[in-house]
Amino acid sequence: MRKFETSGWEKVFECDRTQVLDVLRRFLQEVMQLAVDKGYITLKEKEEFISQAFASSTDAAVLSK
Repeated sequence: MRKFETSGWEKVFECDRTQVLDVLRRFLQEVMQLAVDKGYITLKEKEEFISQAFASSTDAAVLSK
């Protein structure tokens, strides 16, 4: 994160790649489930999107649970 105004500051964050990806996957899963629950998309559409969003078949299998 960077912010530059009259006084500049910068914060550097190091994140574990696996942890960040896991959080993003869970977030996507929750958003897609809300879309299903609200009737915007079907469960099949959600599953298709999730499977395409994550290249690894194991990721898609875990998310569909």
